Amino acid sequence: MRDNWYADKRDLIKWGVLFRLALKYEAARIIQVAYYRPCNFEQIDIDGQQLAIPEEVIAHSRNVRSVGSIDSHIRVAVFDAVFQNRKTYLQAVLALLPTYAGERCVVFLDPDTGLEPQTPSLKHVLGTEVNAIWVNMKSNDVFVLYQHQTNRAGQPWIPQKHAQLAQALSVPQASLKIAGGEAIARDVVLFFIQKP
Repeated sequence: MRDNWYADKRDLIKWGVLFRLALKYEAARIIQVAYYRPCNFEQIDIDGQQLAIPEEVIAHSRNVRSVGSIDSHIRVAVFDAVFQNRKTYLQAVLALLPTYAGERCVVFLDPDTGLEPQTPSLKHVLGTEVNAIWVNMKSNDVFVLYQHQTNRAGQPWIPQKHAQLAQALSVPQASLKIAGGEAIARDVVLFFIQKP
């Protein structure tokens, strides 16, 4: 998750789906694993002078942590450690999960674009990583993964990613559900499953 992409129309879908899933599955908390990678914002131009955007404006408009202040009985925890090293990041996520042992959670993996392609980058989560998180989740928690449209030149992309994630989690594909908001943005879905 990059700062400059926070609070766009895809976030309406993400957080709308997440809060609905939390209600449906009676989860007390949503844990967002943000795969956070900070960015530098471009400058603005005022009468030929290049100026930085004021920090308070960025904090209001592009702060990935601000979702934690939503007024709801469902609490949100944002895991916003900087994502640079896969091994240490995964270890930190796995160490975080037991912190919420006393409550049912929606565990939301929010990489920039979703599950790994053939050549993954820090924009993606690896199949081995989603499996490790899934295995370490509690029974009745809900696993959710953000998936952005893959570049397939107009070809269907959801079925391929759906099958890939089911295989990574070692679950039947039919048990892995899909949510989205096509009228808002057609280039994103969320895959979800409750852990038995």
